[in-house]
Amino acid sequence: MQSFCLHKENMGIQFWWFYDVIAVAIVLVCVFLSSRKGTMKAAITTVGYGLALALALGISSSSAESLYKNTMRSSSINNINHTLKADTFINKYASYLESIDSTIRVNPDKLGNIFEDSRTIDADLLDYLNNINGRKLGDDSETLDLIHEGYAVVIRDIVSQNMSKYAAETAAREIRNNSKGMQELIPMIINKDDRTPAAKYIADNYTAPAYITVYKLIGFLILFAVIAVIMILILNQYMSKDENKVDVGSHISGGIIGVIKGGLFVTVAAALIRIWAILGSDEMLFFNNTVIDKSFVFKYFYTFVSSL
Repeated sequence: MQSFCLHKENMGIQFWWFYDVIAVAIVLVCVFLSSRKGTMKAAITTVGYGLALALALGISSSSAESLYKNTMRSSSINNINHTLKADTFINKYASYLESIDSTIRVNPDKLGNIFEDSRTIDADLLDYLNNINGRKLGDDSETLDLIHEGYAVVIRDIVSQNMSKYAAETAAREIRNNSKGMQELIPMIINKDDRTPAAKYIADNYTAPAYITVYKLIGFLILFAVIAVIMILILNQYMSKDENKVDVGSHISGGIIGVIKGGLFVTVAAALIRIWAILGSDEMLFFNNTVIDKSFVFKYFYTFVSSL
């Protein structure tokens, strides 16, 4: 099974060049069409598409968070809450610690006592691990990194039970980037009476970025299409219909402007492919980050879109 998955992944990587072909094809088409229009028309339409792209990015970015709060937030909280039990985090974290070193045997009760104190959890875990077998586990900074990685691994596992892999990986990434919030979350997540506050905390701080990203990308694509059509319809009213005034120099400069226009449309294509990669949890044969990272040109547009 593992060899099949590796073979499948290698098959996808072999087609990395297709993304660069797409980018070049888009640019060449834009260069051709813009050169035919001439300098003025090419410049006006490029400005129109550029404004459409900028407006679409701005509106989708500013509205995505509120859309998430009014739609997916409650569902996310419920999904996480259904997964949580009073001992879920303790048991999963104990298993993680034991996986670090075959000699480690964790006492769940002792671990629970450490987790009850939200002020010194990291320090207490470090002390516990360094004395669990009467010997220091390793360098303190490295052990702390392992402790923090455990937070990411366990929360990812909890989230993945009822939510997408992308949401789970996003939660793990957020924790790796800043694990301080776990000091506040852990006492809530081990609360025997009510773990809804913990579910809300995870949904608001760790899984929300995944859904906000999806809303941004989908909103961007829809808004760009709508605004671009409106922009071009408006700008067309001010463009001359007389093609005979376009000389050779205007055709050449129009083609140069077409390169910029092509870049705008490659950005839109990158957003569309990013959506497919997310919906496929980065596991699709062709639409995944590993394949895209192999490309020479397209990956830069994809990286820009992924940073939104």
